[in-house]
Amino acid sequence: MDKLPEWDPAKADDPQYLMNMAKKFAILDVLRANNGECEFKMIYEKAEELHCDVVTAALNSMKRKKIVGYDKEMGLLHPIDDAVLVKLLKPDFDPFA
Repeated sequence: MDKLPEWDPAKADDPQYLMNMAKKFAILDVLRANNGECEFKMIYEKAEELHCDVVTAALNSMKRKKIVGYDKEMGLLHPIDDAVLVKLLKPDFDPFA
C-alpha cells in the first residue's frame, strides 16, 4: 500500500491506519467497482497487488460491524474461500471518518 498516493509513511507503524487503508483500498474500492458485490478472490487479488496482509482481518472487522456480509461464520481464507460472495451492506461507509 506504500505505493498509493494516499500513503502516509509517518503512520506506517499505526495498526489502525493500516487496517483503514486495507478497508478502503483493498475492500471498499473493489466492492464499489463491482456494484457492491464480488467474490473474495477479487478482494484477495487486489490486496496482493497492494502488498496488504491484513485483508482477512479487515473483512472480519467489517462483517462484525455489518458493513459487509458473506455466508461464512469464520474468516475467509485464500484459496479455499475464493468463490464466497462478499456484499457491501453500507455503501457510504468511510473507514477514516
